[in-house]
Amino acid sequence: MKKSVGSLALALAVAVPVWAGHGEYLETVVVTATRDHSSLSDTAASVGVLDEDTVRALKSSHSSELLNRISGVNIVQLGSSGEGVAAAIRQPVSYSPVYLYLENGVPTRSAGFFNHNALYEVNTSVANGVEIIKGPGSALYGSDAIGAVINILSGQPPRENARSMILEAGADGWRRAQLNAAQLQRNYGFTARINVSNSDGWRDQTAAQRRDATLSWAWDASDSMNLNTVLTASTLDMETGGSGLRYNDYRQDPEQAGNRIGFRDVSALRLSSAIEKRLDSGVLTVTPYLRSNELQYVATWTLNSGRVQPPPPWCSTCLAQLDSQDAHINDSGHDSAGVLVKYRHDLSEDSFVIVGVDLDATRGYQQQTYIERTDSDAGPYWLSYREAGELYDYTVDFFAASPYVHLEQQLSPRWRLTAGVRYDSFRYDYDNRLADIAAGSPDDPATAIYEDSHYREPDQIVEMEHFSPKLGLIFDISDSLNAYTAYRHAFRIPDAGQMFRAGATVDATSLEPVKANSLELGLRGNVGARLAFDAALYRMEKRDDILSVTEASGARRNVNAGQTDHYGLELNLDIRLTGSLDLGLAYSRAKHRFADWQDGRNDYSGNDMPDAPADFANLRLSWHPQVLGGGRVELEGWYQGEHWLDENNDSDGVATDRDRYKGHTLINLRADYPLTDAISLYTRVLNLTDRHYAETTSKWGPRYTPGRPRTAFVGVNWSF
Repeated sequence: MKKSVGSLALALAVAVPVWAGHGEYLETVVVTATRDHSSLSDTAASVGVLDEDTVRALKSSHSSELLNRISGVNIVQLGSSGEGVAAAIRQPVSYSPVYLYLENGVPTRSAGFFNHNALYEVNTSVANGVEIIKGPGSALYGSDAIGAVINILSGQPPRENARSMILEAGADGWRRAQLNAAQLQRNYGFTARINVSNSDGWRDQTAAQRRDATLSWAWDASDSMNLNTVLTASTLDMETGGSGLRYNDYRQDPEQAGNRIGFRDVSALRLSSAIEKRLDSGVLTVTPYLRSNELQYVATWTLNSGRVQPPPPWCSTCLAQLDSQDAHINDSGHDSAGVLVKYRHDLSEDSFVIVGVDLDATRGYQQQTYIERTDSDAGPYWLSYREAGELYDYTVDFFAASPYVHLEQQLSPRWRLTAGVRYDSFRYDYDNRLADIAAGSPDDPATAIYEDSHYREPDQIVEMEHFSPKLGLIFDISDSLNAYTAYRHAFRIPDAGQMFRAGATVDATSLEPVKANSLELGLRGNVGARLAFDAALYRMEKRDDILSVTEASGARRNVNAGQTDHYGLELNLDIRLTGSLDLGLAYSRAKHRFADWQDGRNDYSGNDMPDAPADFANLRLSWHPQVLGGGRVELEGWYQGEHWLDENNDSDGVATDRDRYKGHTLINLRADYPLTDAISLYTRVLNLTDRHYAETTSKWGPRYTPGRPRTAFVGVNWSF
C-alpha cells in the first residue's frame, strides 16, 4: 500500500521509500476518513498514511519517530526522551482534548476522560499502519476531533504465516525484545505481537519499563461474513524526574533530575471484535468493545518550589503564599463498554451512504492527594514529600449516544460530493465521595491552605449535546491529479476533570463544548513516474474556548469566551531521484493566534499563542543500492521553528531566550543490512550531531525540558 508522508518545514533527513508500486498515490486505500475502505482520490480531507512496511523499517522506540514523517504532524516526546506524548497538529503543542486517538477505529479512551499521553497506551512500534486525518473529524467521530484523528491499526488479519524476533540494545541501558507471529489455518488467522523494553534514561530519575501485547483472531465464516477480534494490553512504569529545569540548569547541567519525586504508572487494556456481514446492497459492521485504563502519577507541573514565597515588592496588600498549593498525587481511571454499529448502503457503483451509531458507557474515578515538600535542600526541586490531605475523590458515570450519516455521491465522471452530520448526546452522573467545599469556605481550618483553592462540586448530573456537519467537493483533474475543498466542523466537550476537579474556579459544571470551523483546499497526486505530492491549505477558527476570568469578588471562573485562529500550509513530497535513491519532504508552516482572549486581568488578543512553532520540517534521503542486498541507509533531518514561551510574547520589547525558544534541527541516521535471508542487522543514531535542544518549554520558571543527546541503538531481526 502506498503512503503519504507529507508536511512542510526546514530540515535534513532520510526516509523509507514510499514507492510500493510507484505512481499510484491516489489509489492509496484508507479506512479512517469514512470508517470504510476508500481511496485517497475519494477523500475530501488531508490524510497522512504510514503502512506496515514503514513501521517495521523504522523500528521506532517512540511514536514521534514514526508519526513525524507525516506533513503537519509534530508528536512531542515528553520527559526528556521518556514515554510521554503531546501533539501539535493544526494546533499549538497542546495538552487539551483537541485530538482523538483511535485503535482500529475504536477510541482508546472515552470522551470526557482525555489524556494527552494517550499514545503511550498504544504500542505503535508493532502497528499494522497509521492513518491521521488532519483537522476536524467530529462529523464521523465526535468529541475531541479538532486538530486531528489519529488511528493506529493493530492486530489486522494476517496475510501469510510469519514469525520473527527483534533484540535491540542502546545507550543508557536501553534493551528491547519483540516477538511477532502470524498463523493462517483454513479460514482462521492468528497474530501475536509482544514488546518488552527497559531504559535507565539519560537523565537522573528517568528510568522506564514497558510491556505490550497485541493478540488477534480473525475468522472468515463465509463469503458474506468475517470477524476480527483484537486484544491489546500495555503497562508502563516510569520515573518522571526528567521534569523541566530552570534556564541556567538547562544550559549547564541538563542531566540532572529536576524534581526527584516524580513517577507515573500506566495500564491499559482493550478488547474489540469487528463483525462484518455483507448484504445484497451493502455491508453491516458491528464492533462491540471493552476497555480499561488506570493511571497514577505525581503532577510534577504543579510542584513549583514548594516554599512560601514573599509578596512582590510592588504589592503592599499581598501576603506571603505557598507557591505549590496544587501539588498532588493523582490516581484515576475508567472502565468502558460500548458498541460501534454502521451500515454502508450502495446507491450505485460509485455512490453510497453510511449510517451508524456509537454507544459508550463508562465509569470513571479520580482521587487526588495533596503533598507537601519535606526536604531541606535550598534548591527549587523537590527531593522528598509527605501526603497532607485529600483533595478530590469522586466517580463519574458517563454515557454517550451518537448517531451519524455519511454520504458520497458521484455527481459526474470528475466531480464527487461528500457530506455528513453527527449528533452527540452526553450525560455525566457525578458522585463526590468527600465533603462538598463551596468557594471560600474550607471545612477545616487546618487544611485551609489547599482546600480554600480546591472547591468540590456537590453530586449532580450534567448533560450536553452537539451537532457536527461537514461538506466536501472533489474534482479529478486527471487520472493522476486530484483537488478538493471542504468545510468541516468539530467540537470537544469539557472533560470530567475540567468540570469536577474545579480547583480554584467556581461553577465549573456550566461549561459548554468548545467549537471549531475549518475550511480547507487540497491538491495531490503524481507528476510523471518519479514524483508524488500532497498539499493542503487550511483556516480554522476555534471559539467558545475555555478560559479563566477573575470576577469583581476575586473569584476565578471558567467560561466559554476564548477565540483563536489557526491557518497554515502542509506539503508532502516523495521523489524517486534514481533507482536506488529516494527523497522525501514533509513541511508545514502555520500561524496560531489569539483572536479574543482575556484571561483574568490580562488581554492577549492579537498575540501569537505560546508553544506554537511556525515551521515543522522532515527531510529524508534514502539509499538502497543493489550492493546492500535489500538493505538501506537513511539520513533524516527534523526541524522545529521558534515559538513564544508565554501569552505575553515579547512584553518588554527585548526578546531573549527566556521569552522565545529559537527552535532546533536534529539529524538522525538509520541503516539496516541483511546477513542472510533470515537475519538482518540494523542501527539507529538519533541526534547524530549531539545538538543541545529543548524538548518542551514552559512559561512557569521559565522551565526547559532538555531533549536527549546523541543516542545509538543496534539490533538484530531474525525471521524463523
